[in-house]
Amino acid sequence: MFNDGAFEWGTNRDTKADTVVELEHGKPLIFGKNRDKGIRLNGMQLEVVELAKGIQEDDLLFHDEKMQEPSLAYLLSRMRYPEFPEPIGVFRAVDRPRYEERLNQQIEEARAKRPGNLEALFNSGDTWDVA
Repeated sequence: MFNDGAFEWGTNRDTKADTVVELEHGKPLIFGKNRDKGIRLNGMQLEVVELAKGIQEDDLLFHDEKMQEPSLAYLLSRMRYPEFPEPIGVFRAVDRPRYEERLNQQIEEARAKRPGNLEALFNSGDTWDVA
């Protein structure tokens, strides 16, 4: 393997619980073998905290994958081992129109503003014969 062992910290069953945090919509960011660590938002900075040292589950960051504003997903994407656990899961799932839906909508709006007639265009007199 080209990168054999490169991600051992995140795939090893003995260490994975302490090095990876699973993102679940509506749930706090808790990790650790004993589920005693969490991620808290302090201003605009993420920090790792230990539970039961004056910090409760409600003090932690709750993941919201449906948030329209992308800042939280960006902050989570910047978490890297060893300073933080690596986040895995759905970072952001915003329901928005697909490209082709918006394109078809724009075409229909343009047609409604300026209905065209191809036959009239061909017979408009601004044509020439190519010999």
